[in-house]
Amino acid sequence: MFIGDLLIAIILTILIMLPFYFLGRVGPWEGWIWFALLLFLFTWTGGAWVRPYGPTIYGYSWVPFLFFGLIFALLMAAVVPSRPPRNRKEAIERARAENEAEAITAVTLGVFFWIVLIGLILALILRYTTL
Repeated sequence: MFIGDLLIAIILTILIMLPFYFLGRVGPWEGWIWFALLLFLFTWTGGAWVRPYGPTIYGYSWVPFLFFGLIFALLMAAVVPSRPPRNRKEAIERARAENEAEAITAVTLGVFFWIVLIGLILALILRYTTL
Protein backbone atom coordinates (compact mmCIF):
# COMPACT_ATOMS: atom_id res chain seq x y z
CA MET A 1 0.00 0.00 0.00
CA PHE A 2 2.80 2.43 0.88
CA ILE A 3 4.77 1.83 -2.34
CA GLY A 4 1.65 1.91 -4.51
CA ASP A 5 0.48 5.18 -2.98
CA LEU A 6 3.95 6.64 -3.37
CA LEU A 7 4.17 5.70 -7.06
CA ILE A 8 0.71 7.03 -7.83
CA ALA A 9 1.53 10.31 -6.06
CA ILE A 10 4.81 10.70 -7.98
CA ILE A 11 3.25 10.00 -11.37
CA LEU A 12 0.26 12.27 -10.81
CA THR A 13 2.46 15.04 -9.40
CA ILE A 14 4.51 15.04 -12.57
CA LEU A 15 1.42 15.00 -14.78
CA ILE A 16 -0.25 17.80 -12.82
CA MET A 17 2.85 19.93 -12.56
CA LEU A 18 3.87 19.98 -16.23
CA PRO A 19 1.10 22.31 -17.49
CA PHE A 20 1.55 24.65 -14.52
CA TYR A 21 5.31 24.73 -15.03
CA PHE A 22 5.07 25.57 -18.72
CA LEU A 23 2.51 28.30 -17.98
CA GLY A 24 4.83 29.79 -15.35
CA ARG A 25 2.34 29.33 -12.50
CA VAL A 26 4.35 27.32 -9.98
CA GLY A 27 3.50 29.17 -6.81
CA PRO A 28 4.94 32.19 -5.06
CA TRP A 29 8.34 30.62 -4.35
CA GLU A 30 11.54 31.07 -6.30
CA GLY A 31 11.89 27.97 -8.45
CA TRP A 32 9.66 25.09 -9.32
CA ILE A 33 11.22 22.53 -6.96
CA TRP A 34 9.38 23.90 -3.90
CA PHE A 35 6.08 23.79 -5.76
CA ALA A 36 6.82 20.22 -6.84
CA LEU A 37 7.69 19.16 -3.29
CA LEU A 38 4.52 20.61 -1.76
CA LEU A 39 2.37 19.33 -4.62
CA PHE A 40 3.81 15.84 -4.19
CA LEU A 41 3.28 15.81 -0.41
CA PHE A 42 -0.22 17.26 -0.68
CA THR A 43 -1.18 14.77 -3.39
CA TRP A 44 0.20 11.84 -1.43
CA THR A 45 -1.30 12.89 1.91
CA GLY A 46 -4.72 13.67 0.48
CA GLY A 47 -4.89 10.45 -1.51
CA ALA A 48 -3.67 8.34 1.40
CA TRP A 49 -6.16 9.70 3.93
CA VAL A 50 -9.30 9.58 1.80
CA ARG A 51 -11.30 6.39 1.41
CA PRO A 52 -10.52 4.86 -2.03
CA TYR A 53 -13.12 5.55 -4.70
CA GLY A 54 -13.32 5.61 -8.46
CA PRO A 55 -11.55 3.39 -10.98
CA THR A 56 -8.48 1.42 -9.97
CA ILE A 57 -5.17 0.55 -11.56
CA TYR A 58 -3.66 -2.70 -10.28
CA GLY A 59 -5.92 -2.46 -7.24
CA TYR A 60 -5.00 1.13 -6.34
CA SER A 61 -7.53 3.93 -6.55
CA TRP A 62 -5.94 6.98 -8.18
CA VAL A 63 -8.87 9.43 -8.23
CA PRO A 64 -8.36 10.81 -4.68
CA PHE A 65 -4.71 11.53 -5.46
CA LEU A 66 -5.68 13.35 -8.66
CA PHE A 67 -8.39 15.34 -6.88
CA PHE A 68 -6.16 16.60 -4.09
CA GLY A 69 -3.26 17.29 -6.43
CA LEU A 70 -5.41 19.38 -8.76
CA ILE A 71 -7.00 21.31 -5.89
CA PHE A 72 -3.59 22.21 -4.44
CA ALA A 73 -2.10 23.12 -7.83
CA LEU A 74 -5.04 25.36 -8.68
CA LEU A 75 -4.84 27.10 -5.31
CA MET A 76 -1.13 27.74 -5.73
CA ALA A 77 -1.62 28.96 -9.29
CA ALA A 78 -4.20 31.45 -8.02
CA VAL A 79 -1.67 32.82 -5.50
CA VAL A 80 0.91 33.68 -8.15
CA PRO A 81 0.88 37.39 -8.98
CA SER A 82 0.05 38.56 -12.47
CA ARG A 83 2.78 39.09 -15.03
CA PRO A 84 4.93 42.21 -14.64
CA PRO A 85 3.91 45.39 -16.50
CA ARG A 86 5.37 45.97 -19.93
CA ASN A 87 6.50 49.59 -19.80
CA ARG A 88 9.29 50.94 -17.62
CA LYS A 89 7.30 53.62 -15.76
CA GLU A 90 4.68 51.15 -14.56
CA ALA A 91 7.40 48.72 -13.51
CA ILE A 92 9.20 51.34 -11.40
CA GLU A 93 6.00 52.46 -9.66
CA ARG A 94 4.97 48.91 -9.00
CA ALA A 95 8.42 47.98 -7.66
CA ARG A 96 8.35 50.84 -5.12
CA ALA A 97 5.00 49.74 -3.76
CA GLU A 98 6.01 46.09 -3.64
CA ASN A 99 9.41 46.58 -1.96
CA GLU A 100 7.80 47.52 1.35
CA ALA A 101 5.49 44.57 1.42
CA GLU A 102 8.01 42.16 -0.08
CA ALA A 103 9.95 41.57 3.14
CA ILE A 104 6.81 40.78 5.12
CA THR A 105 5.50 38.54 2.36
CA ALA A 106 8.76 36.59 2.13
CA VAL A 107 8.75 35.83 5.85
CA THR A 108 5.08 34.89 5.79
CA LEU A 109 5.52 32.54 2.83
CA GLY A 110 8.58 30.98 4.44
CA VAL A 111 6.70 30.28 7.66
CA PHE A 112 3.68 28.99 5.72
CA PHE A 113 5.89 26.71 3.65
CA TRP A 114 7.57 25.07 6.65
CA ILE A 115 4.34 24.69 8.63
CA VAL A 116 2.60 23.02 5.70
CA LEU A 117 5.62 20.86 4.91
CA ILE A 118 5.95 19.59 8.49
CA GLY A 119 2.19 19.12 8.79
CA LEU A 120 2.00 17.03 5.62
CA ILE A 121 4.94 14.84 6.66
CA LEU A 122 3.39 14.29 10.10
CA ALA A 123 0.06 13.41 8.50
CA LEU A 124 1.77 10.82 6.27
CA ILE A 125 3.65 9.32 9.22
CA LEU A 126 0.43 9.15 11.22
CA ARG A 127 -1.45 7.54 8.34
CA TYR A 128 1.02 4.74 7.71
CA THR A 129 1.87 4.02 11.35
CA THR A 130 -1.72 3.73 12.60
CA LEU A 131 -2.89 1.09 10.13
